[in-house]
Amino acid sequence: MSRFGLFWIEGFGFAVALEQIKKILQNSKTYKLPHLPGAVSAVLVVAGQLVPLLDLSQLVGTGTQSGRVSQGYQVLVESEYGTVALPADLTGKIVTEEKGELSAMVGQEADFGTVGKFIYQSEEYNILDINILAIEMTQDFWQNQPGTGGARRHQ
Repeated sequence: MSRFGLFWIEGFGFAVALEQIKKILQNSKTYKLPHLPGAVSAVLVVAGQLVPLLDLSQLVGTGTQSGRVSQGYQVLVESEYGTVALPADLTGKIVTEEKGELSAMVGQEADFGTVGKFIYQSEEYNILDINILAIEMTQDFWQNQPGTGGARRHQ
C-alpha cells in the first residue's frame, strides 16, 4: 500500500512518496549563503550536513519564497543525490493511495519535476520527481558537497 505526504506552499500542492520522506522539521533555522544556485533558497544544517532548501515557487512561477523559508515545515526527502529539503505550509498530511486518485502524466503533459497528479478530497497535488528536482535545481550545490561524487546532471 503506497502512501503520500501531501503538502502546500504558496497555493502549490505537492505529494511525495512516504518512503522518500526522511524527516519533517518545523520552523527550523535556515541560512542564506552567498552563491547558492538560484533554485536553492537557503540551507539547513541537519546532523552536521548541509541540506539545500529548494525554492519550489520556481516550479509554478510565483516569484520567490525567500520570506517564508523558515516558517512552516521543511520536509527532508531522500534523493539519489542526497537529502534535500522542501518548504511546506503547516497543513501537511499523510494519506494512502487508495484514499485518492492517481493520474500519471505522459510526454509533453508533464510539468518539470513532476511525474503525475494525486487528487485527494477534490484537491490536486503534483507528485514530485525528487531525483530530477534534486539534481536540476541544485547542480552547483551538489558538485561542492563531499560524498556526492560531484553529482552530475542526467542526460
